[in-house]
Amino acid sequence: MVARIAVALFLLAAPAAAQSPAPPDLSGFWINQYTPDLSLALGKQPPFTEFGAERWRTVDTAKDPTSICLPVGPSRGFTAPFPFLLVQHDKMISIMFEYQSVWRAIYMDGRGHPDDLADYPYFMGHSIGKWEGDTLVVDTQGIDERSWLDTAGHEHSAQLKLTERFKKTGPDTIQWTVTYEDPIYFTRPWSIERTFTRGKPGDRVLPYTCNENNKDVEHLRPFQPNLNYKHVPEKPKGH
Repeated sequence: MVARIAVALFLLAAPAAAQSPAPPDLSGFWINQYTPDLSLALGKQPPFTEFGAERWRTVDTAKDPTSICLPVGPSRGFTAPFPFLLVQHDKMISIMFEYQSVWRAIYMDGRGHPDDLADYPYFMGHSIGKWEGDTLVVDTQGIDERSWLDTAGHEHSAQLKLTERFKKTGPDTIQWTVTYEDPIYFTRPWSIERTFTRGKPGDRVLPYTCNENNKDVEHLRPFQPNLNYKHVPEKPKGH
């Protein structure tokens, strides 16, 4: 009798034990850790290719794509001094950025990237996500190469791939780790880590209409602050 009771209790407990814990809820109003220059977070310039280094040396901030109201990509959206609203569902996570009122969808339903992604790039790219334990891992590709990675003018090609990890480190903080891979601009993948902080009760996303007050574009003057940059390629490991 005791054996039968033990087996019955085991069978009742098995389904509950087999269920994975629910992922943390990332929904809410979040404030970025403003990072206008990714190299400051990295502690040095990214591992440029020769081409990438020359593009950085000669970048003209008067040609910032946002000066003509082109949307930002995920990297700049999450490092700009503007908050965002995140809404989490089982099959999709939606992000509404105050910056330029742009949105981003992260598909969580197991789909891959579309075959024609290279033909139809998005400024926010195409994002697919999954949970690895309590960490949301997002793979984003197909990011329009006209966007910049930050305000300082770090650029990228159409081959850019972002891998982001969102980990809730407390009720009011999310650790965001992003890895950049782009064989045209960088010799190897590199990563930075930032922190998102929950906004106060009552905070809201405000309207942002770029064209409304963008009236002085014709007076922008060329400005190339990095002309004295000297590229020193990384030494191979072991040397």
